Amino acid sequence: MNTIGFIALLSFASPVLANQETQTMPTTSSLELTQEEAAKTPRGLLPFLAAGGGYTGYENISQTEGSPATLKLLGSFYLESPAVVDLGFGVNNQQFIQASGSQETATTGGVAELALRYRWDSRWQAGVVGNQFYEQGRNLSADQGDAHFVGLQVLKEFNITPSWLARIGARAMSLTNNTDGLVAMYLVDLQIGWNPGAYRPSARQVTETQNPVQREFARPETQTPTAPPVALESDARAELRDVAYSSLSTDQGVIQFPTAAVALSNSDQQKLSRVAKALNENSDLFERVEIRGYADASGSSILNERLSQQRAEQVRSVLRKNGLRSSSVVAKGMGSSESTGSMASDRRAEIVFVGVKDEQKLREVLAEVE
Repeated sequence: MNTIGFIALLSFASPVLANQETQTMPTTSSLELTQEEAAKTPRGLLPFLAAGGGYTGYENISQTEGSPATLKLLGSFYLESPAVVDLGFGVNNQQFIQASGSQETATTGGVAELALRYRWDSRWQAGVVGNQFYEQGRNLSADQGDAHFVGLQVLKEFNITPSWLARIGARAMSLTNNTDGLVAMYLVDLQIGWNPGAYRPSARQVTETQNPVQREFARPETQTPTAPPVALESDARAELRDVAYSSLSTDQGVIQFPTAAVALSNSDQQKLSRVAKALNENSDLFERVEIRGYADASGSSILNERLSQQRAEQVRSVLRKNGLRSSSVVAKGMGSSESTGSMASDRRAEIVFVGVKDEQKLREVLAEVE
């Protein structure tokens, strides 16, 4: 074959080969496993390592004055209601400041703890606490071998990381089985705990092309006369949608309010509690939740906007208390902007899922809640 013939053949074959390369661009699909951050609100039993130190004072018996230090292992039960119960055991050391004569300068023994605290949305905790100091009663002016202290405790909880918690606070306790006068103990508390539910594994489908540069229609001049233009593969991601709870549930998913009221009924609170738990376990199905509050048209626009915002915030508060992250729930007051034609129906709050990734799966989850 001469040079001119070879060039002619090459010029004819090049468009065909280019078109075939464009059409046969292969794709691969895989599952990408990730760790998705779950709600930071703890639930269930969490272990804590607790340390405390402070001062022991007295009213009549100066020998009890000293500086206590404790180290305990606690099991914290985060209940469905906003309450926390602590049970624990550890060791306590008391250094006596005014030790004299035959009195010991220090004593060490076991200590058991029981605490019950209320937990606010701001993550402050406050409640009662009791300690039993084993075989330390004689040195603390108790009427038996063990000393029993009861008092009040205040703690502030925060996250060091999504899975590691810290609680810092203080307590004031008094001896209940004392022999003469008041003996009080004041401690600063530092507690470090681990929340195993802070993360959950999740998986998403990943579609990749082996030739990502080819991302357009093949040029007409590179096609054979009988071949139509070929569209290349696009990312296989589902279209994100905003879907109302009432569209997904046979139970409507709308919260009704009496005239001028913002408080939720007990049945609505129980239902929202179940909804929050289900959504917390399936947070990969949507991007966030919007609570839209409404009011009827009987009041002024300013009053209706404030009333509708308060209704939305009431629903959001219940969802957050039961597990949904604050960043995942938004409350919006819509006033009386969208009337249904019935004033009773206008006094409502609706749940809207923003960025729904799998509507059918979300529908199934909500059906189980009903």
